[in-house]
Amino acid sequence: MSLMRIAARVAAVQALKGKTLVGDNVLDSQIGALDVAADGTLRTEEERPFITVYTDAAKSEGNRLRSWFDNGATEFLFEAGVTAGHTVTDPDTGESVIYPGIPGTDASFELLLDIVARQIGDAMTDPDNEWATIFARMNMGNTSVERARTSNDSGGVRLAAQQVKLTVNLMPDPARGAELKPDHPLAQFFAKAATLNDPAVNGQVELMQLCLVGSAPDWKIDLRRYGHTNIEGVNLGLVPVADGDIGGAVAEAQVAP
Repeated sequence: MSLMRIAARVAAVQALKGKTLVGDNVLDSQIGALDVAADGTLRTEEERPFITVYTDAAKSEGNRLRSWFDNGATEFLFEAGVTAGHTVTDPDTGESVIYPGIPGTDASFELLLDIVARQIGDAMTDPDNEWATIFARMNMGNTSVERARTSNDSGGVRLAAQQVKLTVNLMPDPARGAELKPDHPLAQFFAKAATLNDPAVNGQVELMQLCLVGSAPDWKIDLRRYGHTNIEGVNLGLVPVADGDIGGAVAEAQVAP
């Protein structure tokens, strides 16, 4: 799993909290939030309208040599859902509503989801939203934005959902041992995440940082970044001949065809 994928997804979740009609009910990769039952019907166990954010397929083409760090085109899915079970009773009118003044009808479900989809875009492009800015700095450009909807009415339980699929050109991961400068988006993510009182996010960050610990000379980081072997590094002039870390690579390179 790419560290940038994790960081960008968490940043998107945090950027959306409190910024849409679902409030803070923004979930990170909550697979069961919107599920398909054995009979093909949709279902959810969420008790109120929700957004769940996933990272899906990614494809990196034209990789530099044998690099494992390029992320390429990466899909972020924003799924929003609402059911008849999410309606509440208006204390003034006694009417079943999905939002104050909005009756719990099918048309209102669609209205709420359309508004939430719009609010997702507004939140993710808000220059005053620090989490959205972190996400944007990891995103080198939107490849596509796709929207889809689905609905279900089974056993009297109505459910409607919309999905926004954002495909971005995600920046590459840093190589292990590379210095992470303070202005790097991943460093900014770590610093911002440290301000959260969220054990789950804090635990994720700790594991992510473990993937980067250590130090190495620039030439060795370059070998890792591009997937070069020591022998190839010598032949390309990347590896200092006098460096003892390369073992017998110089001798082997001298006789390599």
